[in-house]
Amino acid sequence: MRQIIEKRGRRKAALAEKLRSAPDQKTRCSIPGCVRLAEKTEGQGLAQFHCRYHVQHKARHGSHWHPTYKGSELLPYVRSAEHWIKEHRQDPAYRGAYWELEYLLAGAGRVDAAMNLRGQTAECRARIAFARLRAAEIPARRLVAIYLGVSALIADDCKSHNVREFRIVQAAKAVHRLASGTHRKWDFWDPLTGGMRPYQIHAYPRSSGHVLRKIGEALEKACDELARAVVPEVISLRTKRYGPHPSHPQVAKAS
Repeated sequence: MRQIIEKRGRRKAALAEKLRSAPDQKTRCSIPGCVRLAEKTEGQGLAQFHCRYHVQHKARHGSHWHPTYKGSELLPYVRSAEHWIKEHRQDPAYRGAYWELEYLLAGAGRVDAAMNLRGQTAECRARIAFARLRAAEIPARRLVAIYLGVSALIADDCKSHNVREFRIVQAAKAVHRLASGTHRKWDFWDPLTGGMRPYQIHAYPRSSGHVLRKIGEALEKACDELARAVVPEVISLRTKRYGPHPSHPQVAKAS
C-alpha cells in the first residue's frame, strides 16, 4: 500500500511539473469548429492540440470527435455476425476466439459490487467486468458477435473514425452494457409508518477511461484475427438483409 501511495505521489509531482511548463503561445483545439483553448495552453492538462472537452470525449468514446454508436445502428451488424457464427461454428478461427474468451470469462475471478470499484486499477476493473458477464451468463459467442459487429460497422460506415482505439473502445462499451451494474434490494423498518418498506440501490461503474481500453484489448486479442477474415462477409450479410449503410454515396443520392 505504501508503494502505491508513493507511486501516485511521484505521478502527481511529474504532472504538476509538466503543467507548469505550459507554452506562452495560445493554441486552440484542433477539432474543426471548436474555439476552446488546448488543455496545456490553459494549464489544465497535457494535451497540446485538444481542449478539455474533446479529451474527455475521447476518454468516453475512443475518438476526439466521433460519438458512440447507438444500439439501433449496431444491432443489424451484430445479428449478421450471429448469423455468420451459426453457419460457421466449426471454423478454426472462430473456435479459437470462442475458447479464448471462454477461458477469459472462467478465469476472471469473483464478482465485486460496482460501488467497491473506486480506487481499483484499470486491470482489476476490467477483470471484474468479465466476471460480471460470466455471472450474468452472457455466452462467449455473444462477445465474439459484438466484436465482429462493431468491426464491421466501423469498416462499413464511410464517416466513421476507423482507428484501433475507437474500435476497441466501441466494442468494450457494447460489451460493458450487457452487465455493468450492481442492484440490491431489501426491506427495512420505517418508524414513521410502523411497517416495512422496500429499499433499492442501483450502482453503475463509469464507462470511460483506461478500463474500456483494457476490456477492448482483451476482446481484440481473442477476436482480431477472426475479424480480419470475416468482416467483409458480415458486411455482405448485413447489406443483403438490411440494405447498404446510409453513409454510402448511392444511398445518399437516392434519398
